[in-house]
Amino acid sequence: MINRIKNLLKEAQILSSQAEARQAAIALMRITLQYACISLAEWLIKIRATSRSNTLPLIALNLNQLREPSDGTLVNVLAELLVAAEHYGWNGVSRPFWQPISSSRPCIRLSKTSNPNLQNVLREFVHLRNEGVEGHGLPGQFDPQAELDAVNLTIESLSQILPNISHNNENLILLMPDQTDYTLQLLKSYGGNLICYRKIKKGTAGNCIVYAQVQKSLFEREAITYETKDVLGASDINDYPTYSIWTSFDDNWSPLALIPERLTRNFTGREKELNELKEWADDIDSRACMLFGDGGIGKTTVAVEFLHRILEGKINTVWKPELITFYTAKQTRWGLNGLEIIRIREVGVADAAIAIVRALESKPLTKDWYKSSSDLLIKQLASYLQEWGIDRKSHLLVLDNTETMVSNAEDINALAAQIKDLSRKVGRVLLTSRRREAIEAQPIEIKPFDVDESVSFLRARAELLKRQSILQAGQATLRQYANKLANKPLVLEVFIQALDDPHLSLQRAFDRVLRMQRQDLGEFLYDDAWRRLSTNMKHLLLLMTRVSDIHDDLLLKLCCSIAEITVIEASEALEESRGIASIIRFNDHLQISFNSEFLKYCENRIILINGTNYPMDSSVTKVKNRYNEFIRSNSTKIRDRVDKAYRHTYARAAWLAYKEQRFDDCELFYEEATVRDSTNGWLFDRYAYFLFSQSRLEEALDKSKKATEIIKNDPDAWFTRGMIEARLGKTREALISLRNAKDNGKSEHLCLLQQAYAYWEDVPPNKAMARVCIEESEKKVSSSDPYYLKHLSELRALQNRINLT
Repeated sequence: MINRIKNLLKEAQILSSQAEARQAAIALMRITLQYACISLAEWLIKIRATSRSNTLPLIALNLNQLREPSDGTLVNVLAELLVAAEHYGWNGVSRPFWQPISSSRPCIRLSKTSNPNLQNVLREFVHLRNEGVEGHGLPGQFDPQAELDAVNLTIESLSQILPNISHNNENLILLMPDQTDYTLQLLKSYGGNLICYRKIKKGTAGNCIVYAQVQKSLFEREAITYETKDVLGASDINDYPTYSIWTSFDDNWSPLALIPERLTRNFTGREKELNELKEWADDIDSRACMLFGDGGIGKTTVAVEFLHRILEGKINTVWKPELITFYTAKQTRWGLNGLEIIRIREVGVADAAIAIVRALESKPLTKDWYKSSSDLLIKQLASYLQEWGIDRKSHLLVLDNTETMVSNAEDINALAAQIKDLSRKVGRVLLTSRRREAIEAQPIEIKPFDVDESVSFLRARAELLKRQSILQAGQATLRQYANKLANKPLVLEVFIQALDDPHLSLQRAFDRVLRMQRQDLGEFLYDDAWRRLSTNMKHLLLLMTRVSDIHDDLLLKLCCSIAEITVIEASEALEESRGIASIIRFNDHLQISFNSEFLKYCENRIILINGTNYPMDSSVTKVKNRYNEFIRSNSTKIRDRVDKAYRHTYARAAWLAYKEQRFDDCELFYEEATVRDSTNGWLFDRYAYFLFSQSRLEEALDKSKKATEIIKNDPDAWFTRGMIEARLGKTREALISLRNAKDNGKSEHLCLLQQAYAYWEDVPPNKAMARVCIEESEKKVSSSDPYYLKHLSELRALQNRINLT
């Protein structure tokens, strides 16, 4: 449908007659508004007739207005329908209608307000049409570009609720929020052409007669009449969930609460976490708390159980809130039927704020609630709750699955600010999230069951559901299956549900769960985290999972160098997304173990970067080879004059890499070695010499200074430092370092040679002193020195350079 209207709009934009262009704009706008209104009206009627919960009555709507509407009526009814759609769960559908229009759009010229939106533009469009004289065959005042752009803006803003033309070109299909199709009853398509109706007349036996025109082209229309079901006559209405007064264990405490029923009748363990929640609740100055942990680990179950226990008095908190709100942003769930989508659009703090007011009001809200930004909504909500006598210290707000409210780093920062604002103005906030978000909140980690808790959970559920195969199984068998299922409550529950057939064995049930895990558990657990990762981080994780399921510091560093991401960035991302891998640090060593479900999730996944698929097989091979070289170096015998430098495994790997001229690996291993063996001055000296050999003098000097700080009386360390300073033209510093080397026992003829370099590299070069040092060095060297000839050769080479300049 949208393409059909846009094609007609293109034809209108090239019309030479302004009168015809205006008539075309009016006709296309009318068709667009009619289809938008009828689509929403039919959807609302369908939902209110079939939904058992989460609906609101259409108290303020008179759908009979749609039977013979004027253009002005269509605009007003559309605004009411959009608000009602929000109440019925089509989250965000109304926002484009009231969001500000870009100042660069031509249609903004139609509005007389300072901050125009689509509603303003449509009302002015209708006003100009009514004030014009086109109906009398005379041209009125017309801004062709602005009015045709208004049609285009309307199409773009209402695209969610405009139906598609079916393959047979006869029906109109609306894609509903749950991503299923609905065929409109009142309006149709004729041969792929749209219609503009004049009247929907009530008929008999629940039918109606539609009087319309087929819009075959901009100015060719054909009158038609057809009979169809009168869906506007439907009137079944259900109620929207509201707060209820809870009778608690305490006669003096009866809060208003909007919370779900317990999520399990066999709540197991979690006493430590519940105690931490109690402590947080009684610390009235603590504004926010976060339950975080892997998907399917039981965060929501713990939060809901905590709410019920404080209301029952099983957890006796000093703090007793007067208002308790539970709001979930959950988008998917995983169970015996696989992955189910329960919400299409991401929701945020603004949606939670509106839900609170909506549940307290028990009737449709005015559009003002849907026009405000999140910051203004929080302020608006705080004022509203104050009218109810609710301040921030008397309201407990639970925000469930907040990880779905963000998709990137900017979103996280925005959410953190909004949560902080909520906790300061609206109530104390308890969050659940799969990620340990960077939010000011007391963190409480929810971990997998221990194996004994898993077995207790399995037996309790089996007793309730009469799962004989579990009840008859031995302790060792159940422990084995619990471990195989990673001790995750969600997966354990699905395992129990899979045993609904009494003839099904534990192994067959386990195999079924395993197949389901391979199919879509990864999508349930990791899709939200994956969307938030940078391209480089995705590349890194795919590379790492191809290389190994367990990584140490070195493997992480090798993979980071390929993916062009820093180790710090990688570590932070892995720490935040706890469900991806477990991270253990011991004795300055790091071990990263990827979750088995995440390994399956990444198994055949690739990403496209600049037209190339990553990770490359060659990168995987390169990392494995470099790591294997490191392993080989462990058994290498070091033959170096400063063997004390190579007491650490990484240092030995650096030595071997240097000997084999694998200089990139050499540097990497030296870096790791100096971190692990940070008090080894001889190691820093050897690293400095390596950098010197690569002509990276400034970096070499930095390492050399570190060496002389640690081993202050070592002649070789001072000699290396003096040699580097000489090449850098730091003559005075070089002479001091070389004197320290000589005083601590370094051969004088070697120190004199480096002094010659220092004088030669001075600015301007001190040739005389350089020659003196060369002569003295030649006198001091003994002919029995094993490096006598090499030393003389270097003296001659330097002397020739001096003489040639």
